[in-house]
Amino acid sequence: MTAQAFELPRSAARAAPLTLLTSPPAPPPEWMVRGEPTPAPAPPINAYRGSVREAIASACRPYALSDWSVAEMAALGQGHRYRARSQVLSAGGLPASSLWLLVRGRISLGKRDAGGRWWQSQGLSAGEWIDVSSAWMGESHPETALALTPVRVHEFPVEEVVGHCLNDAALVRVLLACVAAQARGATLQKQALLTKDTRARLAAWLLDCCQAQGCDHGQQFLLRQQKKDLASQLGITPETLSRCLRQLQEQGLLEMDGYRMCLTNVGEMRELAEREPPRYMR
Repeated sequence: MTAQAFELPRSAARAAPLTLLTSPPAPPPEWMVRGEPTPAPAPPINAYRGSVREAIASACRPYALSDWSVAEMAALGQGHRYRARSQVLSAGGLPASSLWLLVRGRISLGKRDAGGRWWQSQGLSAGEWIDVSSAWMGESHPETALALTPVRVHEFPVEEVVGHCLNDAALVRVLLACVAAQARGATLQKQALLTKDTRARLAAWLLDCCQAQGCDHGQQFLLRQQKKDLASQLGITPETLSRCLRQLQEQGLLEMDGYRMCLTNVGEMRELAEREPPRYMR
């Protein structure tokens, strides 16, 4: 069979010119437009990565990150599981190369003394940084992290974070703010140990704990760590802590029911937290 040429009749060609598109073309995605700062759509989410997103948003408060920044950050690194009473991070080991975030569970930060006694400096709950600073300096972790419950933690290799930060200036600012906030908190804690008496330090800690759990005047909040660990964090003995808590109750500033607490007079509690120590303690 031989090929035959086909020619459109001239009358048809004059009457109906060929049209390839019957409607205007759809505009390109917003992120593809030249000069548009919005990046590509975030990767799909699964249950665990969703928890990581929530933990990142919580750890970075009160500094705001866009949904895209949170999703892209959550896509980095990998998660780890640890049983209760296991060691998550070890102080004084190899140089840190990752940022560490607590996604689920509770952790105690601190060190053991020569006698093996554990001294807690801080108790952490889900949505808090375990160590967000050491990896930037290439230093070892300053404290050991012990799991108080079964925990899920997420490791962000610092090189991956740096690579992502090249395209996300907002994340750079927020991570810097997180590092600065930890440094500032450590300074304030040291100042409190040097300049405030026991009850003032306890009052300040209760106010911070209440605020961290989003509670207002008269609302209950939970003491999420054992009292012996709180005493260690405040630099006092468990007996002294129990006595101070009892005094706050007698003053009508605090109500307690086991590990449930309620600040009944936030104004006076704040005055107590900011009070100057007696002259003989200066």
